[in-house]
Amino acid sequence: YKVAVLPGDGIGPEVMAEALRVLDAVEKKYDVTFERTHANVGGAGIDLEGKALPQTTIDICKASDAILFGSVGGPKWESLPPDEQPERGALLPLRRRYNTFANFRPVFLPQGLAHFSPLKKEIIGDGIDIMIASIELPDHQTNAKLITAEIPPTKKTYWI
Repeated sequence: YKVAVLPGDGIGPEVMAEALRVLDAVEKKYDVTFERTHANVGGAGIDLEGKALPQTTIDICKASDAILFGSVGGPKWESLPPDEQPERGALLPLRRRYNTFANFRPVFLPQGLAHFSPLKKEIIGDGIDIMIASIELPDHQTNAKLITAEIPPTKKTYWI
């Protein structure tokens, strides 16, 4: 499988290094090979190629079976016009191009670590297991958030 590897900027390269370790483990355990091609995106694209989503990156993504995306954005590029900043200039165009409009963020806090949390004990209870899904609607204007909270013994879903 061909994978476009887009580390991005900020914590993106650090996160990507760990994601690539997961791909390494999958390759070792299963009979599969990932042909990885790295490309610049976000702040790295701006700094190295002059655009948040350089044409070289688009071409690499088109030629790939999957895209492994790190993270983009940060204060360094906030002075740029909004449409040229890493998020709007790279992440959102990639989402539109590939029709991917959901972002899932798991939040897990085991009871043993609850005393480190700034949340009140009555909220934390026996721990927290939450999935936050941020969904960008097709008009690209509205961002709805679906939160599924699994706090034993019930499971609740909230739209905010």
